[in-house]
Amino acid sequence: MTTVAEALQIAVGYHRADRFDEARALYLRILAVDPRNAHAMHLLGLAERRLGRPDKALEMIRSALDIQPGMADACYNLGSILAELRRIDEAVAAHRRALVLAPELEDAYNALAALLCDRGGPRDWGIAILTFRRVLRLNPHRIAAYHDLGIALRQTGALEEAQTSQRLALSLQPNFGGACANLGNIRIEMGDPDGAMACFHRSLLLEPEQGGVLYNQGNAQHAAGLVEAAVESYARAARAGITLALPRLGYALMELGRPAEAEQILRVALLSPGGDVPGAIDLLSTLLIRQGRLEETRRFFAEYRYPHATTPDAFRIDCLTAIAESWVAAGDCERAAAMLDDVQWHGSRFFTVKSIACLGRTLARQGRRLERRENPDPSQPRICSSTLATHGRFAHNVLEYVLLRLYAETFGYRLETPDWVGGCYFDLDDPKPSGGLKPLSFGRHMLNDLVTGRRDDPRPDVDILSPLFLFEHREEWRERVQSWLRPRPEWLTHVDPVMQALKARGNTVVALHIRRGDFVWFRYTITETSWYVDWLKALWPTLDRPVLYIATDDPATIADFAEFGPVSLDHLVKDGLAKDGAVQPWTGLEFLQDFHVLMNADVLGVSAQSGYSQLAALLNRNARLFVEPDAAARRIRPYSPWTSPSGTP
Repeated sequence: MTTVAEALQIAVGYHRADRFDEARALYLRILAVDPRNAHAMHLLGLAERRLGRPDKALEMIRSALDIQPGMADACYNLGSILAELRRIDEAVAAHRRALVLAPELEDAYNALAALLCDRGGPRDWGIAILTFRRVLRLNPHRIAAYHDLGIALRQTGALEEAQTSQRLALSLQPNFGGACANLGNIRIEMGDPDGAMACFHRSLLLEPEQGGVLYNQGNAQHAAGLVEAAVESYARAARAGITLALPRLGYALMELGRPAEAEQILRVALLSPGGDVPGAIDLLSTLLIRQGRLEETRRFFAEYRYPHATTPDAFRIDCLTAIAESWVAAGDCERAAAMLDDVQWHGSRFFTVKSIACLGRTLARQGRRLERRENPDPSQPRICSSTLATHGRFAHNVLEYVLLRLYAETFGYRLETPDWVGGCYFDLDDPKPSGGLKPLSFGRHMLNDLVTGRRDDPRPDVDILSPLFLFEHREEWRERVQSWLRPRPEWLTHVDPVMQALKARGNTVVALHIRRGDFVWFRYTITETSWYVDWLKALWPTLDRPVLYIATDDPATIADFAEFGPVSLDHLVKDGLAKDGAVQPWTGLEFLQDFHVLMNADVLGVSAQSGYSQLAALLNRNARLFVEPDAAARRIRPYSPWTSPSGTP
């Protein structure tokens, strides 16, 4: 008579030979005899998975773990099935449980790191990097782990390390096309389009007509100023099924002065599945508005529906933004702002159009408008950023501007800017774009290296395209930057009353920024209110008549500070209405009223990873104490917004 152990061995043989129906049948017979055989139950789950029944597979593996909780391989397989079902958080938990049981389980580390990368967000990339490094300590020859580690490092901005990791993958497998391609992406970001193009060429020799590589090759060619070549690469990428390439193709054609072809491509992009629909909407509306086709813009986007959407409201806000922008172009900011007043969204274009419309409406009600000057001598060395304010929102845009202006002033170039929120709000006088400049893509690292003196090959007469970002906030720049970024006098009647109301309540304004909203969606570090409450308990008795102001996108968090009598903009508005006071909401621009408080508080606490409150700290001339969250230590600590060149506060 065959024993259970012998039957299990036969079933495993069927399983390894991909005879899953026979293996499944034998596992079931074993369980009929031995219902608590955890190994048979686990293996039955794996057979069910291979037979296309993942829900049954989960049921079996979980039953096996109920019987024998210490089965690390079952936890690992449970995580793998959950990952296939896109139940990422549950899969992460399963792999972590496997690693508690078997700390040297290489595959579980690798799977966990891949899941963290897939889930994305700043909170996960750092852990993914550490986890991939653990994989490579266990197995220094796991080639794919070097590649994946390189991708994770690139996401955190550690480009030199990312480059090294991809090169290690290639040293172990010279024909690894994916590592070639990702090395090319890193070279683009490092300001080396020629090196990037060489990487993409090598990748395409190994694996011809890869749509994603062709798309990125187009990006490198565009960054090198080879726009005609970029058009060809984007077109080939689109033919290979990368519909994301269509808006880039349209943009390149616009740059080449071929608007009819660009329009045709962008209209195709708006009908193609899986494409960058918001990007195509932005570009097509820009093209139509530039040509003065305002009525056509409104009519088209009022009627447009994406044919592959699961809901008819998909991209409604993007279309409303395009229509509102056409009204701004027509000089009717009142109508543009009214269209967007009740709309809440996090998109960059939406934020810019809505904010400019609301600022324009404020002036229009006073019978005024904000005038922009022309560049008096465009023949002199100049730079522009025609895409300023197309990536990110207020703080990101301002930090882009600071980098551009530092670069322009360092090398004696005139800076031209499009209409953007910071340009309207702050007392700036940059001329409008004069046109005719060669585009410079992926200039973030190059500009940072130029303004910090790490390189000395400046490029005048270029249109520096977003996204950009200032990496360092050096003490030597503080006075200059703070002198640039002061509100225009015409806005002070809307923002000063908030500070005046706070000063009427106490002598020391303590302002905290508590960010939630999109930080939850994008998995950024969340600042816990309890950290600030604990810090305030120690600080509060030392302050002269303190008043606590909370700037937040989640009003529910204000109640956490009840013992300190917190106030917000809403509180001040309601109090002012009750007492016939002066604080009024600046409709659509309340974020500027909050920002003004953060920028002028006596004590300022920022939110983790928030450029908005970090920018306010950089511009704050009054605060005697700046504090930030230390997420690892789960506490609040002092910090200096501006640092010395060495990085020491």
